[in-house]
Amino acid sequence: MATDGAPVKVAILIDGELLLEIEANRPRPDVAAHFPQAPRASSCGFEALFRRSELPPRDRLVLTAQVRSAAGALRIGEALVEWAQAAASVERGDYREVWDRVSGTYEEARVSVCGTGDLAEYERSGIDTADAIVRNTGLKPTDTALEIGCGTGRIGLHLAARCAKWIGSDVSAKMLQYAREALKDFSNVEFAQLNGSDLSGFADETLDVAYCSAVFMHLDEWDRFRYVTEMFRVLKPGGRFYYDNFNLLGAEGWEFFEGMSRYDPLNRPRNVSKSSTPQELERYAQKAGFEDIRVMPNSLWIQVAGNKPR
Repeated sequence: MATDGAPVKVAILIDGELLLEIEANRPRPDVAAHFPQAPRASSCGFEALFRRSELPPRDRLVLTAQVRSAAGALRIGEALVEWAQAAASVERGDYREVWDRVSGTYEEARVSVCGTGDLAEYERSGIDTADAIVRNTGLKPTDTALEIGCGTGRIGLHLAARCAKWIGSDVSAKMLQYAREALKDFSNVEFAQLNGSDLSGFADETLDVAYCSAVFMHLDEWDRFRYVTEMFRVLKPGGRFYYDNFNLLGAEGWEFFEGMSRYDPLNRPRNVSKSSTPQELERYAQKAGFEDIRVMPNSLWIQVAGNKPR
């Protein structure tokens, strides 16, 4: 704090190298009480937030805070920061690594895909979602269907018997392992590991139905659209699609969104759920080229379905 009222900045250094510099201007009434003669004492506080990805890829760092003014620089604090390097390097967009990490055990994987450890709820949600997909795509016994982000097989377990071939795809090898086990009694299923950005490996116009449920919440917006355009590519003329996400504009959806907003930004899980609006999800289908698009929002979910032109 400069006693003459001159501007003061705080520099944050990592291992002696400048990371950022901010102005000390946050309220500090406790300091002002001790230094009534200092003009800027009541607003000499500071706060610095930064992501781990902005830091050097080392598991031990020395963080130093310096006060900088016209009179020079003064060190006001220093701390040793330690964490596992691997944990610091994983970002939300590294979908394969993120989902392998949250599926270390079958129980952890179930919670990650369903949001609850309750087996009855897990089963119920799989049945209800499978029924919604059949209802909205008109899935037939002669169809080949692709699930994008099949997870543990929660939905596929209740769809495989209702089509000629069911293909489960996911970015996570661990999730696919659990799905294979869940559907081991079916002879008409296949599995494929995705690269996290598209449906490469699937040929153009070869599928009757493509769907994606409870996955868009874990993807960034650009990646959501990329998968919608990929659905269009792999579907046959007249093929049908379905996808969903939780509804920012619904009462229950907003409550869910508010719950996610309480996470500290630096401690927010990499697979944290992100909402959509009906307009957003409809726009993806329109721009991808689909027709007969149906957008069905309720208090919690938005379901979208339609057809590829013949």
